[in-house]
Amino acid sequence: MMQQIDFTNRQNRYLSLDDVSDQYLKMIETMTKQDPYYPTYHVAPPHGLLNDPNGLSFYKGRHHIFYQWFPLGPVHGLKHWYHVSTKDFIHFDDHGVALYPGTFYDSHGCFSGSSLIEGEDFHLFYTGNRVHKDGRVTQSQLYASMDDTFQVKKGTSIAEEAPPDFTFNFRDPIVFKRESMYFMLVGGETIHQQGALALYSGPAIDDLTYQGIVETNMEQPGLMWECPNYFEEGDHGVVLFSPQGDLQKDRYSFNNVFSVVYAVGSHLDTKRLKFDGEVFVELDKGFDFYAPQTYKDEEGRRILIGWLGNSKSDYPTDANMWAHMLTIPREVIISQNRLYQQPLRELEGLRSDGEVLRKEHTLSSGAFEIEAVAGETFTMTFANETGDSVTFSSDGTEYRLDRSNMTHLYAERFGVERFALRKNKESHTIRMFVDASSIEIFCDDGGTVFTSRMFVEDLSTVTSENMEGILYDLRSIMTQENAFS
Repeated sequence: MMQQIDFTNRQNRYLSLDDVSDQYLKMIETMTKQDPYYPTYHVAPPHGLLNDPNGLSFYKGRHHIFYQWFPLGPVHGLKHWYHVSTKDFIHFDDHGVALYPGTFYDSHGCFSGSSLIEGEDFHLFYTGNRVHKDGRVTQSQLYASMDDTFQVKKGTSIAEEAPPDFTFNFRDPIVFKRESMYFMLVGGETIHQQGALALYSGPAIDDLTYQGIVETNMEQPGLMWECPNYFEEGDHGVVLFSPQGDLQKDRYSFNNVFSVVYAVGSHLDTKRLKFDGEVFVELDKGFDFYAPQTYKDEEGRRILIGWLGNSKSDYPTDANMWAHMLTIPREVIISQNRLYQQPLRELEGLRSDGEVLRKEHTLSSGAFEIEAVAGETFTMTFANETGDSVTFSSDGTEYRLDRSNMTHLYAERFGVERFALRKNKESHTIRMFVDASSIEIFCDDGGTVFTSRMFVEDLSTVTSENMEGILYDLRSIMTQENAFS
């Protein structure tokens, strides 16, 4: 086996695809795909590191998913956008790299962004990262477009540098339109070291002017707001973002490496630069959830996909030259100023014939779904023959996800348990999705969600107490490579 690139030399993180041989890429792809922890039905990188979902959209009968990708190893390096699409979330087409770094503005990475569909036009927005010779960093907000053969073409610069109110930490544009005006929100760190959103507006999609900082009711702003997302449903306006920096933690809130929050209010007031959502709520209680994006499909459903991972943990899969995956797609519904998430119904098409869940259930696959009615108190343990395990349980008042007994413990400094107050204290249906090294749990009708990586070697059994339901093995998503190249 040829020698792997040493990423402790940080300069190597700026190596490009052109700097390595096809043989090297084939080697790390083989390592990735042969890893027993590589997922079956989640979107994951062919090799290297995946992070933020980008440009999520529904266009000409297909769901389009882009994601951040560093191809050469399981580290954050020279970022590309990778592109896949699907009609049904079962059969995927692999379109390969959509955005390569290398222009004046994105020489050191094509960072995160979003999309806007206008009729036949598919608009993309992203942050270009540039590191100057003196070490100074510039992050520019850039425009691109995709044609009906799914080829992406870079366009103009919308904002070459951060405005005076912000530091260079200024990225991840989200664009929306009202009547004839376009608006862009960008997340960042202010010069006072507080997280905030900047608002731009203008009459043309690539001609937007900075208006100022959006005023919110966030009492704990953190140091930096990443990956903002904004959408409107009826009279509601919803802001989601990923705040970095110390937030006030308790047993149930803000215990992740970086958390994701949302607020439901009125429509963003673009004239007064104000969003009136009163309460910012943590979206996910698991260990590994970040940078979600949402979009609307042809049925009017609001669909959410997030990054199933975080940027501060070293994962057991790093040794096999890959890291992270995307979450399963989820439908988001607003009820009483809260967001509820449910697995997209298309995922039922991955099911094989279900089996009645036994108290001690032997698994035939590491990729499965459990749909079970849980009592006031319950326990479910996912284990191997030697007793390594992950446990999800409730005492009637709170939920507890415990991964302290995994085969491969990692990132213990961020804790080994997560808790959430139980909203529905009566018996109700809970859905769990396990895929080799991930678990996604939907409780309280989707009002409480845990998303986490889990590493139990040779997972073989599920043991449950006070739970009755069905276990479905789930098939692999089918990928056709470079279908439109």
